[in-house]
Amino acid sequence: MRHSTFLRYVEPRLSSVTQRAALAAVALACGAAVCAAAAEETVTTRLVGYQETPTINSAASGQFKASIHDDGTAIDYELTYKDLSSSPPLQAHIHFGRPGLAGGVVLFLCTNLAPPTGVPTPPACPAAPATVTGTLTAANVLAVSAQGIDAGAAGFAEMLKAIRSDAAYANVHTTLHPSGEIRGRLSLD
Repeated sequence: MRHSTFLRYVEPRLSSVTQRAALAAVALACGAAVCAAAAEETVTTRLVGYQETPTINSAASGQFKASIHDDGTAIDYELTYKDLSSSPPLQAHIHFGRPGLAGGVVLFLCTNLAPPTGVPTPPACPAAPATVTGTLTAANVLAVSAQGIDAGAAGFAEMLKAIRSDAAYANVHTTLHPSGEIRGRLSLD
């Protein structure tokens, strides 16, 4: 085969192979982005009075949805609540505790009381029906030494472990029910 005949034969195939390689690289990159997005863990729960300790008979309900960043440094959350007793919301938190047990407050979702010291000020709890959104990081962690939860990055990692182990819950406190009106155990989807 002559050199010019060989090039006429190889060049179209080479560009076709090069194009396929480029398309494969793009597909791989897009696939990696999808995999990275899929690596984020999603947490959801429905909040009701029957999950409170002690149990509360309330028409109130809520939903907590969160995404744990794939690098484990933050949690983006959305808390909604409605039909609270005829009293305003006081505050909402994430607690370290199993179902049927009261646990310490570790992360504030919102508050209408004096904000906690040593952490960023949480947003106000709007009147129901309402939605509160935010992002939680190591800076938001309140230490609960009696339960072995540290402040900062160590405490944030401990709470991620607790959430992954069904050992955390979210709840909304109201004036009529200051210990909590609605509650839901946090678990991964």
